Amino acid sequence: MRKLFVASVKMLYRDRQSLFWALAFPVIFVVVFGLFDFNQAPNVRIDVVGADRAPVGPALVQGLDRVESFDVHRTASAAVARRDLAEGTVDVVLGVPAQPSADGSSGIQVLYNGSNFSSNQFALTTIRQIVDGLNLRAAGVSRPSILVEAKAVQAKTVDYYDFILPGLVAMGVMNISIVGMGVAVARYREQRILKRILATPLRPVRFLAAQVLARLMLSVVQSALILGVGVFAFGGHVYGNVLWLFVLVVLGNLVFLNLGFAVAGRASNPDAAQGLGQAVALPMMFFSGVFFPVESLPKVVETLVRYLPLTPLLDAMRTVAVDGKSIAATGAQLLQVGIWVLVSFGLATRLFRFSEGR
Repeated sequence: MRKLFVASVKMLYRDRQSLFWALAFPVIFVVVFGLFDFNQAPNVRIDVVGADRAPVGPALVQGLDRVESFDVHRTASAAVARRDLAEGTVDVVLGVPAQPSADGSSGIQVLYNGSNFSSNQFALTTIRQIVDGLNLRAAGVSRPSILVEAKAVQAKTVDYYDFILPGLVAMGVMNISIVGMGVAVARYREQRILKRILATPLRPVRFLAAQVLARLMLSVVQSALILGVGVFAFGGHVYGNVLWLFVLVVLGNLVFLNLGFAVAGRASNPDAAQGLGQAVALPMMFFSGVFFPVESLPKVVETLVRYLPLTPLLDAMRTVAVDGKSIAATGAQLLQVGIWVLVSFGLATRLFRFSEGR
């Protein structure tokens, strides 16, 4: 068995092109997502109308200019500012009246783009804080009687990159197993390697087991590469035990390798196996929560994707990597993945074939 495993590893190594894409493809995703700053405040374009005519205008514009993510412009035409707001080139329009209203207030009017929720909430909160400060100064309050003392405390921070990193690991494992194994086995059958094995004293199950072990080793290497690049190059965080992640990688890989055998059994050639493998993997990649939480899906779709094999695997990996919990806390997800191991093995046994005949 050891010699078969070594031979299978050498076969993987000699297929340089497939090996490169098996390792490079998910790392490309890690690098691309790592280049984005998901914690950066949104850039907001603000037009201030009437700032030059109003007594409070210069102080208001000065306060807005202190916010780095605000792009502040003065304009004299309210009609032009409203048109730009309607066209989407401006996010917020502030109308500053030249004279106070009858009750003595300045009556600053704020118009904003209702389709950009995150930028609007950030901008409106900041504008209110600036106006509150101007009101205190106008009332002669130089120092508020009640102060808020803020002190930073080191705590666990979880951002979008931390969320997506386990997803990229699971996505890489899925693709390398379903597509990689499906294409490889379909190629062996097309080259009649599988048929020749049937004519030798070697038990076919030993040859296939060696292939599975080689693919398991490759998936562990791939996962380590993804995590290494994500953590050390782009500052991602893994709060739980990394070893538990690799246990989950191996367990999930058993499901996807079985699906790869099933794909190979239905495909007539390697090209067909690649297309069929992508047809199986892509829905899981987009719906099982690799990039976005499944809770953001419509309720009916969310219920359906809960039964896909990648969904409980991702939940378990994020419980370990993001929540920092032990694998013991993922019992329900492990049960689902275990059921999928049995179901996928049944599919592989049912659909797999050594020869080209049906």
